[in-house]
Amino acid sequence: MAAFIHCNFQSCVLRMSVDVAVLIPEDTRIKLYLEKENKSTRYQTLYLLHGFSGDYMSYLRTSNIERYADEHQIMVVMPSVYNSAYTDMKYGLDYFTYVSEELMHFIETTFPSSKRREDRFVAGMSMGGYGAYKLGLSCPEKFCAVGGVAGSYHAEYRYQGKVTTVSTLCEGLYGDPPRITPEVHDLFTMLKNLKEEGRKIPRLYTCCGTEDRRYGDSVDLKKFADAQGIPLVFEYGPGKHDAVFFDTYIQKILNWMAFAGGPV
Repeated sequence: MAAFIHCNFQSCVLRMSVDVAVLIPEDTRIKLYLEKENKSTRYQTLYLLHGFSGDYMSYLRTSNIERYADEHQIMVVMPSVYNSAYTDMKYGLDYFTYVSEELMHFIETTFPSSKRREDRFVAGMSMGGYGAYKLGLSCPEKFCAVGGVAGSYHAEYRYQGKVTTVSTLCEGLYGDPPRITPEVHDLFTMLKNLKEEGRKIPRLYTCCGTEDRRYGDSVDLKKFADAQGIPLVFEYGPGKHDAVFFDTYIQKILNWMAFAGGPV
């Protein structure tokens, strides 16, 4: 099984201690080979982001991600950002800066994580799906692929009351009255801008259960990407907004991200 490491370190950005779960794959054959050849290894790394009300332990408790990390020989990094929507909050903490800069630096200087763009991936479910796209589209030079499971892709839905679990936090996230900055918070604007600027866009994937309340978000994102001429894989099937659907489709995401089965 993959090695599970619980990290607790002092974040300079957040000015508090933070928790991160890290999975490092174990392969006796590779370890013996590297020891023999006196080489070091760097793993492809998936930043896996939790949804609303979750934390760094969410996927370890509700999925088989530990086994999948071993099967695909990848590192998996799972931080806690609580209910921040992966945002530098108007009245709160800078969670986006923490994940996109400080956390990545900590991981890549502490663990055998590859620093190459082609070896970095980001994915998540629900609020974590939004966070994955926000990271991937804000920092396309850092991530080569983005995967979302039942993502809540419309940022404006939060303060419009269409995502009831988050609407009560919107003043803290976006100000009072809440107001988003499209190029910072709106995935559709961010995607359009990358296309118009001719910048490199990560490979994109989304999936959702047909009985899921967030199904329309994935449909909207797929239609928008198609209209912009941007490739985006959209898969769907029977399922609800739950751990069963996530566990099934995170395997599809790992296969789609084409982890080549080993370190670099």
